[in-house]
Amino acid sequence: MEKNQYLIFILPILVSSFAVVSIVTSACVPASAQNITTGTDVRSNYSFIEKWGSFGTGPGQFNRPHDIAFDSMGNVYVSDRDNNRIQKFTHNGTFIKTWGSKGDKNGQLSIPYSIAIDDLDNIYVADRENSRIQKFDTNGTFLAKYGTDGKLDGQFHRPEDVRIEPRTGDIYVTDTYNNRIERFDKNFMFITKWGSMGTADGQFKLPHAIGFDSKGNVYVDELERPGVQIFDKDGKFLRKWGTVGKADGQFSLPQEHLWIDSNDHVYIVDGADNPRIQIFDLNGRFLGKVGTGCLLSTGEGCVDPDGPGPLALGDGQFSKPEHVTIDSEGNMYVVDRGNHRIQVFAPMDDAIVNIK
Repeated sequence: MEKNQYLIFILPILVSSFAVVSIVTSACVPASAQNITTGTDVRSNYSFIEKWGSFGTGPGQFNRPHDIAFDSMGNVYVSDRDNNRIQKFTHNGTFIKTWGSKGDKNGQLSIPYSIAIDDLDNIYVADRENSRIQKFDTNGTFLAKYGTDGKLDGQFHRPEDVRIEPRTGDIYVTDTYNNRIERFDKNFMFITKWGSMGTADGQFKLPHAIGFDSKGNVYVDELERPGVQIFDKDGKFLRKWGTVGKADGQFSLPQEHLWIDSNDHVYIVDGADNPRIQIFDLNGRFLGKVGTGCLLSTGEGCVDPDGPGPLALGDGQFSKPEHVTIDSEGNMYVVDRGNHRIQVFAPMDDAIVNIK
């Protein structure tokens, strides 16, 4: 079924009680405050539309999936972490192919984490336990590898994210267990690095994810510190935001991955204790949220029977979500790791309305 047809079919659902909707007042002011005379109300609203995947080793099944990325044709690539492989799908989850197996040889993987795809559709995989980045074509053919275990320039120790800055093609890697960021050119030649272990500005407690705003600034989130630190492309510290907690705009630890869309909205995956996607502007102003934890569960995952159903049956609920990615149509793809599946949400609106 084509995506546009599917969206038309679910239109009545979008306005039902099953929709995942978040409407947030400016600066997180409580609705009871009556002294607001001017400001804005930002709507960041999404509704569940589809899901795919289940636990297993077969085609289209997952064992703790981690990241998701899109090539120029709209195909979807998922790092199937504990199956040590990459799976390729159509945009609506139809299985195409898979590659990879556990090991340290070329094309083999040991806990593949994040995926990045450049403008030539080359696929870069953070091969965490092998402390390297591997490069493939869209058919899974091995092309190159970069890095070895160590602390020298161009080396890594258990890297967890690889991202490509779209304007320059430069490649950034969270060298997580060396507590630093490394930057390379599009040929993977080392340019610079920054960071060390610590809690001061510009230091890290296990850097986990990278994103870029429209000016090329670099946003880094960390497993063991809430929110983000923001740097220029060369690693100069600019600012930071985020606090620990479960209220809107706060974060549970360990914190997971982030994504920045073409409107400079920052999407951050909250920790396992408060599983949800939170949406912010570049200054850390809370805009909205999507998803909840399991209302019903067995073991690690939500109760989730096949077929569509209300939120009480698992759609729009997360167990240990890991990654969030926005496609070219604005749809939100969430790697629902604990449920071994991908969930997809469609934007209902994204408007800024004046408050009188």
